[in-house]
This record gives sequence, C-alpha cells and structure tokens, in this order.
Amino acid sequence: MSPERALDRLLTMAVDARDGVVLGVDGRRLAGSRALAAPARELLERAGDAPEVEVATGRGTVFAARSERRAIVVVAARTALPAALRYDVHMTLRELDGAR
Repeated sequence: MSPERALDRLLTMAVDARDGVVLGVDGRRLAGSRALAAPARELLERAGDAPEVEVATGRGTVFAARSERRAIVVVAARTALPAALRYDVHMTLRELDGAR
C-alpha cells in the first residue's frame, strides 16, 4: 500500500483525525500535509527513541508512531478516543511496513 493511500484510509477511518503526515526514516515527507511535515519532524526528534508520542493541547491531540522505516503523525480533535486512534495509527504503520 502506498503512503498516500494508507494515510487517506487512516484519516477516513479515524473520524476525529484532522490531518496527518507520513515521514520516511530520513524525515522526508512521503504523504500528507506539507505544513505538518516540519512540526512532525521536530516532535519526533524531541521524542528521542520513543516509538510513540501523544501530546494533548487545548486545541487537540497529536499522535505519532514510528517504525524502523517510517513515521505517521496525526492531529486529532480533542474529542478523539486516544486508544482507538493509537490503534489505527499503529495498524496503518504496520500495513505500510508490510506486516499482515
């Protein structure tokens, strides 16, 4: 599955997701929001080796997960169910990495 198709599917499935981006291991944007790419890279850089990140703000929540090959970062409404969105992000990342 292509990064574009995977992200489109994720954003359609996760109704509270507002925007997202898929980054390569090198930080290059593979799909999704150009505006979100730089902040997503910064978030992942600041997270060190953490495989996932969740940051809540007054305006919404940012969910990020990464593998050895890619990362997905999604911005969601405050009403998003964290466990459900984390699951959707992880499953999408697994599909992109070729896991079944």
